[in-house]
Amino acid sequence: MYADLHAGWGGTPQTGSLSASVLDSLYSQIAIIDGTGQIHYVNRAWRDFGHHGLPPDHPWPGSNYLDMCHLHVGHNEAPSGPVRPQIQAVLDGEAEAFDYEYPCHTAQEKRWFMVRISAMSDHPGHFVVSHQNTTRRKQQLLAGQEALRASAQHSQAILDNMVDGVITINAQGLMESFNKAAGKMFGYSVDEVLGRNVSMLMPAPHRLHHDSYLQHFQHTGEARIIGTPREVEGLRKNGQIFPMSLSVSQVDRAGQPTFIGIVRDTTQRHRQDEEIRRLAFYDPLTGLPNRRMLMDRLKQAIASANRSHHHGAVMFLDLDHFKQLNDTRGHDVGDLLLQQVALRLNDCMREVDCVARLGGDEFVVLLEDLSSHAHEAATQTEAVANKILYALSQPYTLREQIHESTPSIGIVVFAQDPTSQEELLKKADVAMYQAKSAGRNTACFFDPSMQAAVLARAELEKDLRQGLAQNEFMLHYQVQVNERGMPVGAEALVRWFSPQRGTVPPGQFIALAEESGLILPLGQWVLETACAQLRAWAAQPATAHWTMAVNVSASQFAQADFVATVVAALQHTGANPHLLKLELTESMLVNDMQDVILKMNQLKARGVCFSLDDFGTGYSSLTHLKRLPLDQLKIDQSFVRDILTDTSDAMIARTIVALGHNLGLAVIAEGVETAAQRDFLAGLGCDAFQGYHFGRPEPAGVLQKFI
Repeated sequence: MYADLHAGWGGTPQTGSLSASVLDSLYSQIAIIDGTGQIHYVNRAWRDFGHHGLPPDHPWPGSNYLDMCHLHVGHNEAPSGPVRPQIQAVLDGEAEAFDYEYPCHTAQEKRWFMVRISAMSDHPGHFVVSHQNTTRRKQQLLAGQEALRASAQHSQAILDNMVDGVITINAQGLMESFNKAAGKMFGYSVDEVLGRNVSMLMPAPHRLHHDSYLQHFQHTGEARIIGTPREVEGLRKNGQIFPMSLSVSQVDRAGQPTFIGIVRDTTQRHRQDEEIRRLAFYDPLTGLPNRRMLMDRLKQAIASANRSHHHGAVMFLDLDHFKQLNDTRGHDVGDLLLQQVALRLNDCMREVDCVARLGGDEFVVLLEDLSSHAHEAATQTEAVANKILYALSQPYTLREQIHESTPSIGIVVFAQDPTSQEELLKKADVAMYQAKSAGRNTACFFDPSMQAAVLARAELEKDLRQGLAQNEFMLHYQVQVNERGMPVGAEALVRWFSPQRGTVPPGQFIALAEESGLILPLGQWVLETACAQLRAWAAQPATAHWTMAVNVSASQFAQADFVATVVAALQHTGANPHLLKLELTESMLVNDMQDVILKMNQLKARGVCFSLDDFGTGYSSLTHLKRLPLDQLKIDQSFVRDILTDTSDAMIARTIVALGHNLGLAVIAEGVETAAQRDFLAGLGCDAFQGYHFGRPEPAGVLQKFI
């Protein structure tokens, strides 16, 4: 039969027998089929194997292979549906061959076979079906895959148990692996990051820099951060930015670069570093800078003063009778006092200043960027010292008990001074002991001249308060005349006659009154006294028409109840408001213009007049000037003094007169000391005059000579 079959293929019986013998000797299971799937021949291996579950003596030739395909292709792993069309495609000449590996397991073992169906080139219309047992190769492959899987799991387990985050990134910046530590660090699961750009883990603007870095790498191959650990910032899923260290290495895989990033959250380390710094530079009890930081700040302050020519100051504070508190109530209560003192000191400071605790009950205050003038710097420092004295002298609550404490303060002011930090502290310490010797709860300057100046100012302020309380002030009046030389009124000028000091010039105490706030009671006294005099003049026909000019300070005018105090003075004295002329200065117009206009209009509605004093010496925009309900402009005496010899002063005076008249305002000149000055001003059209040429400031009784 075999010979006949082979003869039918174009061979001889001998050849056919030889071919059959060769095919029977093969390990592979071979069958010859035609284009319809009919089997013409199977070799011994096919018959012995019992293919498709059929017995070895099954009559294979004449059977149809396609009808049996489902017996071995469908019942284990793969459906027969997709297989038969592909076999049919080979039989129809649409494909050269079909290869398919399939399982053929038994109860005893697992087996795999590879089927191949291909056309016989020398016998058109016939095809070779070959089934080869691939179990050993499949088992080796599966074993290798299992080994790789186990190795990968082992590697991943190692990575997942690392403290550091490990991220692998391809050359396009896409993440290819992400261990558990990285997931915990950034707050993402693996599925949320794989295949996405690593820039999602970076805050702006680093994200943009990363993209440009990748572009640079792709164009040049240069990896700038490889092998260079860096401190960078990371971005968590919740939007939180945190510090981290980053170390990147590069490996080549299949000819492509892969970057391995090792990241570590350094938040805790930064906290520890900050804690170490805090312990090194800050006092643990109060949180204030300690001596080490103070010395560094003081060194910088000295250098800054040398460069800027501005002064600085060091205050050395010691709490009075602090040891007694510790001895009687314990150190824990003493610590509570120190903490509260620290808080109060901080509240007294500007941002540029520094408060430090040296230890025990000793504190140091460092002031910077004070005035370039020594006495002004001393005054500024004294103001801070007084603020501290007041703040620290307020009662404390320590363990539900009230405690009173005061400081002694030593002060040293420095500028372009080669003195060392230690020397400044020593001087301030010496001054602090001077303060204790002076009775405690006070401040003393180290420099004798400054100390004398500060003491003199303090004494003057004390006497000023006493003078107000004991009625040591009085008003003098300087007459004002019209263009015909006839008296039309007077300006009230305050004078201080101290039993201890004698006559104190206004230039010595007016500025102090402004700085200390005493200008408010003093100004109110002046206003009421002037209104009383205005009422007295009204009783005499010769002076009934006289006006009274009263200077008003900026602090007075800024008081919310200023209008009410003026009205109260007028009502109390019975003075005619139409004869009261309040003199304002240009400096008052710089701040709250709306408030100024509102108050002026309220008083104007009651008949009070307004004069703008010292016009031309400060700041006045014409826009503001035309909005003010003024009645008069006053030419300052600084322009009148040299009006006959200085063309600029003459031009300014002429301009003020013209401006005033154009705005419908009267113009008065002060400081007129000669007839020539009066005549020149009269020639400009000036309406009124005031100065020594007409009369010095005199008591009201002396002013009777002008009647």
